[in-house]
Amino acid sequence: MQNSSKNHEWFFQKHAITLIMWGLFAIIWFLLFSDSSKSSTHIFEKIDPYVLSTKWKTLIIRDKLITVEENAKESIFVGDKIKTLNSTATIFWPDGSVTRLGEKSSISINEMRAKTASEGIQIDFSLEQGKSWSNVIKYMFDGSYFHERFNDNTSLAAVRGTIFEINLDHKYIHTINHAVSIEDTINHTGSIFVVAGWIFDTDTRKALLQDKIDEAWNAANNNADVIYLNEKMEALNKEILGYIGKTNYIDTFLQKLGIKKTNTSLESLINGDNSELITQLTNIVKKWGDNKKLMDIYQSFYGLQNTKEILDTKTKLRDIIIETAPESQKSMFINDFARSTLYDSWNTIKIGTGSIEWLQRKLEEYIKQGADEGLINALKNAEKSKKIREMNNTLENAKQTIIQTLGEKNLIDEAKKGINPENLEKLNNEMIKVRDGIMDGFKNLAQ
Repeated sequence: MQNSSKNHEWFFQKHAITLIMWGLFAIIWFLLFSDSSKSSTHIFEKIDPYVLSTKWKTLIIRDKLITVEENAKESIFVGDKIKTLNSTATIFWPDGSVTRLGEKSSISINEMRAKTASEGIQIDFSLEQGKSWSNVIKYMFDGSYFHERFNDNTSLAAVRGTIFEINLDHKYIHTINHAVSIEDTINHTGSIFVVAGWIFDTDTRKALLQDKIDEAWNAANNNADVIYLNEKMEALNKEILGYIGKTNYIDTFLQKLGIKKTNTSLESLINGDNSELITQLTNIVKKWGDNKKLMDIYQSFYGLQNTKEILDTKTKLRDIIIETAPESQKSMFINDFARSTLYDSWNTIKIGTGSIEWLQRKLEEYIKQGADEGLINALKNAEKSKKIREMNNTLENAKQTIIQTLGEKNLIDEAKKGINPENLEKLNNEMIKVRDGIMDGFKNLAQ
């Protein structure tokens, strides 16, 4: 009996990540099909927008001047101008997305509404000076949008869920995750995509070198994003517990499927095909004739950081949404989800894991369903260009490392004099890193 208990414990430890993934589907099952899902939920509710002064004092200019002290928050409204001095601030939009303002920055709010936290989202603001960092955690669909105007409102950055920054001090716009569309609102010369990792001049809309980026600002915001998204994940975890109590949701999930928890059944579930579950979910949502609740669930996962398991859950949800969507919306979902799957995968794919092959098959599947093949290929090529630039940087870093290690003058003579076991090992380690970096780069380019 004791051995059996240990075997169960070993099994759950070994398959912890996979079980968590199945737990996510248990969440979906309960949110969709349990009686408790009829009540309103905290995780999907929109919020009353506000600004939080994160360093020193922040000003709100309305019909009067409002001073927001450090660590204090204040409600915001359409027409407000929010201004930092030697301070920083974070705006929390009604859908839960955030925009952070650097020092000596100001924005004006043009539009700000959300029917719910997942639909009818219309956010439009103007960056008048300084710099901003926005993390849009919702997928914008069905007339929703997140717009940031700049250069005296002559340019517009439009997104469908992404992380990006605009820096008017250094005159650049930089996409950290997914892609941003930049539009010329005066001359209407068409829009361009700034995909993840790219940086464009705010005036000329031409690509710039990475050394233009404000590294300290980026690092601070990346750290803040990790904290914020972890908080969102924790909120989702609490929501799960609120639905299904303290019991193990894997147990409950298996019971829903009529499976008893044994090593054999779990092994079969983990290693087997999950298409039957997807089919069940799809058929039930179709029977309802309304996939709104499913979209709410998708939105709660959309902005989370992409692990392999989160991406797998998103992808399966996307498949069900496409399958159950009204005909008038299918084309939009197919194109958007094809792009999102490609963007998300850039952050999670590891060479040699089979993920590259999975991504290729998935994109081909979207294209067969009607996704824009030209755009998908263009985005894939943009990612390859990014890899080439990373390789160039690796080679330049290697050159500088060798120069610093061996000396700048007469490298061979200096090497003979200066090489000893300690710096020889250092050089060897650096060259191994260079070799590995170049090999990874070529593997990426080969895909």
